[in-house]
Amino acid sequence: MAGLTESLLERGAIPEVRLLYFTDPERNPGGRGKSRQQVFENNGTSGTEIYAHGNFLKFLEYFIYGPALPPSIVAKFRETMSFSGYLTAGDINDLAPAARAAVRSARLIPHEAAEEFHKLALECGAMPSSAESIRKSILTVR
Repeated sequence: MAGLTESLLERGAIPEVRLLYFTDPERNPGGRGKSRQQVFENNGTSGTEIYAHGNFLKFLEYFIYGPALPPSIVAKFRETMSFSGYLTAGDINDLAPAARAAVRSARLIPHEAAEEFHKLALECGAMPSSAESIRKSILTVR
């Protein structure tokens, strides 16, 4: 796991938006001002040791595969984004109910899907606060 991560980083094979999800505190809404990387460091794991930690696997999977959502949902979300090029507050108001409906229709687990939609929104150019709005909206699905 560590070797693969280091190789991907050396080759620049991980999209910047996915790296920022791990390193930017603004993209970690539950992190109390800390990035996901800083959480590892605060728990005594730093540098390349992070890449060998068992809890890092989910980040490596995201780096490689992107958001863990059905391809049809990802395509529809990206298609919506292609019209404006960026997410506005109005787009968020339209996307949130559609995302909740997609979670229900695909029978996704809401707390898992919320994080994946958060990642997808960031990848589509949403500001961290907008992505967080979509995440919070999906967390309301029962």
